[in-house]
Amino acid sequence: MVLSHKVLKLPLRHRESRPFAAFVLLPALLALTVSPIVAGIMPPVRMKVVGADDGTPLVGVVALLWGTAHEGTITGHGGKQAILFAVEAASDQSGELRFPKQSFRSRPFFLNTNYEGPSMLLLKPGYAPLVLQNERRIVPTLAEASTWEHDGRTLRMKKATDDDVRRQAYLVGTSTNLMLGLDGDCPWKRVPRVLVTADRLFRGPGATSTLRTLFLNDALFVQIGCGSPKSFFEPYLRP
Repeated sequence: MVLSHKVLKLPLRHRESRPFAAFVLLPALLALTVSPIVAGIMPPVRMKVVGADDGTPLVGVVALLWGTAHEGTITGHGGKQAILFAVEAASDQSGELRFPKQSFRSRPFFLNTNYEGPSMLLLKPGYAPLVLQNERRIVPTLAEASTWEHDGRTLRMKKATDDDVRRQAYLVGTSTNLMLGLDGDCPWKRVPRVLVTADRLFRGPGATSTLRTLFLNDALFVQIGCGSPKSFFEPYLRP
């Protein structure tokens, strides 16, 4: 079928509704044209991780710090979600984690962007996974979404058995699956050590992980322009 461009004549009642629709949308359109788009910046973050039992600094804790936003809708439900920033770090000999400054698009959605507080996931074999979030406000402003409330804190991680860790597979997977980036943004490339560590923690019959999902959909990620996950992670999977 050949498509052709035709000028359609609308019934009178539809033509009369056009000025009203334009009048309703005018304030929103003007706001977009006059308000500058400000780049969001998450300042550098430094924290320390110790064992809950004796306070010994923990080396090799892998941590993921990320921020998200979702598209505002008329009903308040649904809408797309966007990763504002995602960065990983590993604790050094003193147990210190250092995350570099992150710059991000403050308006990933055209009309209405609702920010969500940043979150952090910490993983270390033999210890229970730890998830932290900002807690000051349910719907934060851009400034609040660009501030990590726990900056400078000392965190305590508890030792855990393999069974205890596996019970938190869903919680960890919910966080790491945000890094899949099916929109072509490819956030998984920014946090390889976190995804590899999570995969090793939750291996077993019937278990899955974000890393396995990436591998199973290797061709798809090549198609959307991210490249091959199998090739990208190969250096990180070496013994």
